Amino acid sequence: MTPAIVPLAPSEEEIFEEVKIRHELEPVQSLEEFEGVIDEIIAEKIDFGEIHPDEDVETLRANIARRYNEMSDLYES
Repeated sequence: MTPAIVPLAPSEEEIFEEVKIRHELEPVQSLEEFEGVIDEIIAEKIDFGEIHPDEDVETLRANIARRYNEMSDLYES
């Protein structure tokens, strides 16, 4: 019997890249909006089964949110 292939959960970097793409489409102006985009992406990944709800999504979210400074110059434009 062949073992089931379990897809890898998206990495922090992959989610951050999605945040950057969404910023290009719909810029956000604050940390709160940035965190909202992160929450939306994580929720979508959970809905699509890419992230298991039992994973530590709070740590994932916090790690990505800490990267706001990497993008703040884009948000101020």
